[in-house]
Amino acid sequence: MGILAAMAIIPILSHARCNYPAIFNFGDSTSDTGAIHFAFPYNELAENRPYGETFFGQPTARYGDGRLSIDFFAKALGMPFLSPYLQSVASNFGHGANFAAAGATARGTDSFIAPISLTVQINQFKVFKQQVLASIKAHGPLSYLPSAEAFKSGIYTMEIGGNDFSYAYMTLNLTTAQVKATVLPKIAKSIAGAVQALYNEGARNFIVRDVAPQGCGPFWLTYFPHSSNDFDKHGCSISYNDAVLHYNTLLRAELSSLRKQLKDVTIIYVNTYDIIYDFFANPSKYGFKATTTACCGIGGKYNYRYNIQCGTSGILNGRTVKAVSCSDPSSYISWDGVHWTDEANRLLTQHILSGKYFEPLFSLSRFCDLKTI
Repeated sequence: MGILAAMAIIPILSHARCNYPAIFNFGDSTSDTGAIHFAFPYNELAENRPYGETFFGQPTARYGDGRLSIDFFAKALGMPFLSPYLQSVASNFGHGANFAAAGATARGTDSFIAPISLTVQINQFKVFKQQVLASIKAHGPLSYLPSAEAFKSGIYTMEIGGNDFSYAYMTLNLTTAQVKATVLPKIAKSIAGAVQALYNEGARNFIVRDVAPQGCGPFWLTYFPHSSNDFDKHGCSISYNDAVLHYNTLLRAELSSLRKQLKDVTIIYVNTYDIIYDFFANPSKYGFKATTTACCGIGGKYNYRYNIQCGTSGILNGRTVKAVSCSDPSSYISWDGVHWTDEANRLLTQHILSGKYFEPLFSLSRFCDLKTI
């Protein structure tokens, strides 16, 4: 599909003020605003300090020191933060709903981290839509629920797949070569299948993010073994990043194929990999002072230990230690060794909103009155 053709059928990008009715988000901990907390309360790291300290001043079950990229994205479009679908009290779904859950995988993985896979999230959406439409039919429009039109003209965002990599490496004990050959094609097809399923429910506007450079994260650099020649000049793992790049190529191809098959649909691939990798390659350009080191940890080269994660305590060298936050999270890319800081999420979203990392390429600012984030 050509760029002009894509622009012509993008209702979510065609209004000067970006007056879009709703955002429906699907994903994992990179965009979970509380689902896993409501599903399995008192069992998550993000329920405890120092999570949430930078922006909220307290934990909000978000995996970061503050806001996530989906929070910034909603704000830029003039919307409030999305309520998690599983939140039963004080939720407001007037501008959409967030189905993302920490630990979620694109494929079913026998509850590797959490059982709320992408398939489960899609099914939750179907139930949500049915209930909303039934409520509207019975009571008329309700301010705390999306309109019937919102399900067609809303934005469907998706950011998931990273946990599938972890499952393949940690549980299946596969090498990067084996993961490339046997697992990654299935992940990409699962994402495409989810888009197809939502399309069948009437969704027409999709923004699908790729997987970021995992090989630059403290978790990946400490948990898995690396040969001495497996590091690039920025300290990132070449082999693990190559696997991500291979997957992102597969995802591009799957989404491209869907664009050709489906009618009256906009499917945008977002190249977050290049955005975030540049944070590691040129940190001073963004105000970062620490790259492959986590903000919240207990010391060491990467300030990360898998068995003593952010906010928890454990025994190290015969004494009890606690993983605590750094003094200036905004100068770090990684918050806890796995997730981004509030500042990294803000900068990431700024770059996404520029449209330069969209495929097909266009600028959101030409079509939307974006709010400052």
